[in-house]
Formats: sequence, C-alpha cells, structure tokens
Amino acid sequence: MTARVSAQVLLAARLNRVRHVRHIVLRAPVGSGVTQTLADVIARTATDGFVLVVSSRRALLEQWAYVLESHDVAPVRVLKSDLALELAGRPPAEPHRGIFLTTALDIRRGPVRVAMKSLPLALAVLEAGPRPDNAALPAVLDIVDQARQTIVVDQGLSRVMPAWLHHPSVVELTLAEVIAMSGERHANPETYSVPLSPAERSIFEQAARLLDKRDGRRSRPAVHSALMRLLSTSREASPGDTGEIDVAWNLVDSLEGLGPDPRLIAMTETVLQQRRFGPVIVVTGSLRAEVEYVRDHLAAQGVRTEPLTLHEVPEARAATSGDSPSPVIVATRNGLETNESLLQDATLVYFTTPRSNTDDAWLLSALHTGAVRAAIIPIEKPSAEAQ
Repeated sequence: MTARVSAQVLLAARLNRVRHVRHIVLRAPVGSGVTQTLADVIARTATDGFVLVVSSRRALLEQWAYVLESHDVAPVRVLKSDLALELAGRPPAEPHRGIFLTTALDIRRGPVRVAMKSLPLALAVLEAGPRPDNAALPAVLDIVDQARQTIVVDQGLSRVMPAWLHHPSVVELTLAEVIAMSGERHANPETYSVPLSPAERSIFEQAARLLDKRDGRRSRPAVHSALMRLLSTSREASPGDTGEIDVAWNLVDSLEGLGPDPRLIAMTETVLQQRRFGPVIVVTGSLRAEVEYVRDHLAAQGVRTEPLTLHEVPEARAATSGDSPSPVIVATRNGLETNESLLQDATLVYFTTPRSNTDDAWLLSALHTGAVRAAIIPIEKPSAEAQ
C-alpha cells in the first residue's frame, strides 16, 4: 500500500470518528488525499440532502465537479445567479438532494446569498475559512448557522482555530505521520546548479539590504518588481532619503544591463532533461511577472507551456505520444495547493529555492506521499569567471 493510499485511509477513519460532530476542522499535508476523502463524505451525504462546497477560487470548481461527478450519486451544479433564483423559488415538497459548488466571492451578495439562506443544507464544506476581516465572513456565518454540519479545510496547517466556528473538532494528519508511512525517511529533492556571476551576486546582496533579507533568494523579475514598488511608493524624498532612492535606481539599471539569466538557462536544461521521463511543472515565486518571465524563455526555446496561478488552472492532461510531450506547466507554489491531479507523476523543477517553512513542508509531503515523481531545486554557485 502506498503512503498516499495509507494516508487517505487513516484520514478517512479519523473523519469517520467525528461524523456526528457539527463543526470540523480538517488539517492534512498535500498528497494525503483530502479532496478524495471529502468527496466520499460529500457523495454519501448528498444521497438524501443538499451539500454546498465553497472554494476559494472559481477555477478550482471544475476540479471539484470532476471528482464529485465520478461518484454518480447526485447532480453536481455550479451555483450562479440563474440557478440561485431557481432554488429560491423551489417548492418545499421538491426533493432535497444535490451538490452545489460556489466561491466565497459569489456567496457575499445577490441571488446566491438569498438562495443560501433558504436552502436546507445537510453539509457545508469550506475549502478555506475567511479571515476575521474578510467581507465574505457574514455570508459564511449564514451558511454555518443553517448547515447541519460544516467541515473547514485548513490547507495552511495553521494552528489558529477559526473564532467564528463554535467548538469544532480537529481532524489532523501530520507531516511526521505521512513521512513515517512512506518508509522513505530520506526522500529529499534533487538539485541542479545555477552559476551566478560576481556582478549578479553583488546586485542581489545590495537589493536584499535595501529591501528585505527575504529578497536575497529572489529571481531577477522578483527583485526588479520589488525595487519598482519601492520607488513607486516613495513620496517626495527628504534630503536624507535621496541616497536610498539613487541606490534603488542604480540597482534597477544594473539588473536591466545584465546579460543572459543563468537561472533561466540552468532551469531550461533541467526541464528538457526531465521531459523525457514524464510531465514537468516549473515552480516559480508568487508573482505573475515571474510566471511570464519563465514562460517567455521556455517558449523561445520551443517548449510549449501552460500557466497555473491562483486564478488559472490548466485543463486535465490529455494523453500524448512519445514524440509529443505534454506542455510544461509553469506554476506558482500556491497555485499547486489544491491541484493534486496535476501533480501525479510530475517532476517539480523549482526556478528558485522554496522561500518559507510552509513551502518546505509542502514539498516534503509531496515527495513522501508520492504525489510527485521527483523535485529538483536550484543550488547557486560562483560562475567559472569568479573562480
């Protein structure tokens, strides 16, 4: 039995123990089968009641629909204004059965919120709970108050309980448990070398001092964007501030004057090598500018790509022949959070190293559960001209 299957079985068993509890918080690492486990619960509940799944992003509703429709137990429909109006006028005697999908944005106002207030929910699944200052919170509270049961998925594995959820039971699968089940305690990412010139290292070090220490491991487009944000938000400078502004402009000019980007070159070589073994996902930072930067370079090398960000999800992979490899997906790490179907059998090639403990934990979990085939991260080293 694989670690992924073992994790899913254990997660399902723990969820079953609290099946009669009204409010549940579900915490589990990537690759442990959260979506499939919840789909099984939703399908069982939907045989004799209404279930609502609230996703953080509209693009992810299609993935939920695909997983839930495979159970073939109840109609699965995306809840938009026209359907909401139909539900609001539904005769009381009509059967209470079905699965509805919507986003936190859609439930805030209009017909969807009106329909939710009148819809008897057997179960509400919230893919991510809103923060206390989120405008969707009142609408979420309406759903929680009327649903017989609520399950909140805590994807970030934060230890902060949602204050608006009264006396929830926590169902948790830890990363340590996932690693123990994998039987591969030394599953680590592989590496590839990025030779950086003294000039580039100097620019990054100066930018890190000027901006934030976290910017030291960023790419050219990320540092450029951070410098431009600093300059655009600078108000009329006092005599003591002009030096910092001059440094920022000098760094922007220096970045734009550098030659070919060694990160792009080394990453592309790695991607081309790994495509021979299966699908490849290039993992960038969170900026759209970085996604486009990588995509433009790969396209110039004749590599077909698809973007995956918080708001864009590629279609499911179609079967391809050996002579026609599937497009390389260029993804932000957060974009991969709930897209386990895209991870299957893929190699993750990181454009820059993971930048937080959360990213490190996500990567370890993906490797130990077998959610991905492999992961390769860059290691910076001095270029030949510096040696």
